Amino acid sequence: MQLSLKSNILLLLLSFLFVLTNCDSSNDYNPNILKPKAKKDYGEILFAINKKYWKNELGKTIKSSFENLIKTTPLPYEKEYNVDFIVPNKIIKNLKQKNCIVFIEIENYHSIKTVPEFKKDLWAKNQLVIELKFKTEKLAINYFKTNSNLIKQKINQFYYLTISKEYSKINSINSSIEKDLSLKYSTTKEMKLNKKGEDFWWFSELNIKRDQNGSHEIQKGVLIYKYPYYDQKQFKKQFQIKIRDSICEKYLRGKNDTSYMITVKNGLNETISEPYILNDKYFNKLSGCWKMENDKMGGAFVSISFLTKDKKNIITTEGYVYAPNFEKIKLLRELETILYSPFL
Repeated sequence: MQLSLKSNILLLLLSFLFVLTNCDSSNDYNPNILKPKAKKDYGEILFAINKKYWKNELGKTIKSSFENLIKTTPLPYEKEYNVDFIVPNKIIKNLKQKNCIVFIEIENYHSIKTVPEFKKDLWAKNQLVIELKFKTEKLAINYFKTNSNLIKQKINQFYYLTISKEYSKINSINSSIEKDLSLKYSTTKEMKLNKKGEDFWWFSELNIKRDQNGSHEIQKGVLIYKYPYYDQKQFKKQFQIKIRDSICEKYLRGKNDTSYMITVKNGLNETISEPYILNDKYFNKLSGCWKMENDKMGGAFVSISFLTKDKKNIITTEGYVYAPNFEKIKLLRELETILYSPFL
């Protein structure tokens, strides 16, 4: 009886080993299954760098490059990103779930030329880790003075991809434009069609958010309009503002006949026009503030304009936000994700 029991145990162990040795680990094991999800702290960048650099010229250069004030939003101006520093070997478990971490290493044995390394999902799902290695502190300072926009572009594109995973392509935008435009947008299911015109669509979603003073309205809107292309000058700032204002005056009317949306033009808020390239697709990006003529409403907007494949028309898509009690940068980032989603 005892011998039989031992034989059965031995047979069971051999069978278990046989199963293990015949499993294809490359097919069955997914290392991402055990990883936690990264925090949704978009706009917060953790720089892992030796403490001696935090408050000297390098640290100040990093801060000024990434925390510059965005003047295309209403007052008070908001920082483009929020930067924090940490000693590299102090990144413990909870910090490894940060959304974006930049490691900076300065050692004499590194190459004069710095090539950034971008690693996704290193410690958490939906995480971006950037490694920058410099030979000297001076080279690091010069790099951030001249190449910060490259790092920002990679971070923003990572944000767009990550945020878009929370959205759906089954939405009112796609169902409304599918017969007219060959574009597929990712957005929330709350985004609804407000108005349809000739080669024009206006969508919006309304949310209520609380702060210490009570409940407040947040409105996010998306405009899509198409018009004939005849000259490269149509992508210039003044033309883009002019056509935006004409479209808004026609379709985005207020509570009375004299109220409509226009672009803010004053000495406090800027309207910036700049080129932007995403996955080899060229866009003209326009950022600024809007207000309702003869009304008190106002907020920030961002738009992108691009040529259709046949180069016969320009399509402009705009995201605007009304959120007087809350920061606009986060909301604009969500809208930019929608605008760029067909090209991700």
